[in-house]
Amino acid sequence: MLLFIKKNKYQIIKFLITGLLSSFLNFVFYSILYRLDRNINIAAFAGYFVGLLNSFLFSKIWIFSGSNMKFTNKSFIFFCAIYILGGIEMTIVINLGIYFFGNYKLAWLMGASVAAINNYLGSKFLLFKS
Repeated sequence: MLLFIKKNKYQIIKFLITGLLSSFLNFVFYSILYRLDRNINIAAFAGYFVGLLNSFLFSKIWIFSGSNMKFTNKSFIFFCAIYILGGIEMTIVINLGIYFFGNYKLAWLMGASVAAINNYLGSKFLLFKS
């Protein structure tokens, strides 16, 4: 695992930077919607979708820019499938976090961590194959 991280450190750093920006956008939308409606599932998915759009743009032009993946409707749909799986995982973890800890901010952080691992590995090995 350490060899993998060392070999891919710059790509991982770019992914983390993009992820932080996407997560910030995600959390802002999540917090606003949760405070307005108190529906945790809608807030989690809507916030996640905003982060998804940001991540898609940066993945192709910056993080995995050296890949030979062509930008097509199929690649966008596959990207969305990877991130939707992450979103489902995130929503499940958020609900568990709310149930066990009662803190929606901590629950979001836990869910975002699980989704980030899914999204990086799925993008790297399935979509961009870099």
